[in-house]
Amino acid sequence: MFGRRDTEVLVAGAGPVGLYAGLLLSERGIRVQIVDEQFRSTTRSYALALHPRSLELFDEVGLTAELIAAGRKVDAVTFFGGGKKQVEVRYADLKTRYPFLLVLPQSALEAALERRLSEKKVEIDWSHRVAELDLQADSATATVQKLAKESVGYAISHTEWMVEREFTTRAAFVIGADGYQSRVRRELGIPFEAVAAPQFFAVFELSADKPAPHELQVVLDERTSVVWPLAGNRYRWSFEIGESEAAETAREKSRLVVVLGQHSFNYLDPTMLRRLLGERAPWFEPNPTELAWSLAARFERRVASELGRGSAWLAGDSAHLSPPMGVQSMNSGFWEARELCERMVASLRQGGRRDELARFAGEWSRAWQRLQSPAAVTAGPKATSWVRANAGRIFDSLPASGDHLQALLAQLDLSLG
Repeated sequence: MFGRRDTEVLVAGAGPVGLYAGLLLSERGIRVQIVDEQFRSTTRSYALALHPRSLELFDEVGLTAELIAAGRKVDAVTFFGGGKKQVEVRYADLKTRYPFLLVLPQSALEAALERRLSEKKVEIDWSHRVAELDLQADSATATVQKLAKESVGYAISHTEWMVEREFTTRAAFVIGADGYQSRVRRELGIPFEAVAAPQFFAVFELSADKPAPHELQVVLDERTSVVWPLAGNRYRWSFEIGESEAAETAREKSRLVVVLGQHSFNYLDPTMLRRLLGERAPWFEPNPTELAWSLAARFERRVASELGRGSAWLAGDSAHLSPPMGVQSMNSGFWEARELCERMVASLRQGGRRDELARFAGEWSRAWQRLQSPAAVTAGPKATSWVRANAGRIFDSLPASGDHLQALLAQLDLSLG
């Protein structure tokens, strides 16, 4: 053990939600320490879009114009089934300053947040992780480990991450935005139960001979497929595949790998892309010209049984995981973090009561139970037979949140009970 650092809020996790929470707190004059086990921010990511409500949030911290300049506006979501277009929903009808979906790689979002935090003199401690939490009634003491790479082995040398040193941080609050394997959640002993079977996707990012349209295209046949329009002539296709097919791709050997965080994935065989396009999207006209990267990924649907207690609270993927099509976990996680931070600021600066945090947690737990229940979507009399048959999957595939999600569903005469 070496040294001690004190702060007001310790944020574990420097993904989008953790960085946003740190920025909000620093904007309100709260001393923040941000730590992350990774050695740098992401270079590739699954998360790919900001909901209109998220753009409203980033306007509050002066980032929306910069993000829009770096992204691509999407005006509509078009649904296909049976080899043809079925219905579409349009963002233009939403009552918001930003009536569009912004397709933006997570890496670009994180870079913008990091720059703004640097301007606020808030540093991110990369290669640091929370190892233990000692929770008191009005504070928390975290044991933080600094990691370093070390060469090991004699005949065959390789590198491993080792603990270089430890120190303690005492904080009034801890925010666990440290993802699926959240150490904060585990220290709190909060279950993270699956609420549905996992889904597996073959993901391909590619260039083509035609520019991408300003729409998100979703195929709802036996399985779900989505094509995201990226800048210029680039696209990202995500094809849902069976677990056995995902396992088979994982066993295939490839000289090319994709690195996401600390994990490496084999590139998929390009013939798989051609086969899936022929089977799932014969209407897709652009001809792929270059495959940038590809991988097979597993996505889970989970919800934490509670969002925290006392001095430690969860936000983002540490509290919930959802299917990738709607980008819900990250985008709703921003609003979750905002409300969490506002209550922390009230407690630290305005004499607010800590039980307001428990009220916040209850409200968001109920909200996530609804978001994770596509069966709760009902169809009205004007809904087409295809929409009725696919109501829950349409709900899962709409990138929007809050009242905007309800409004987009209403265009198809659907509602979330």
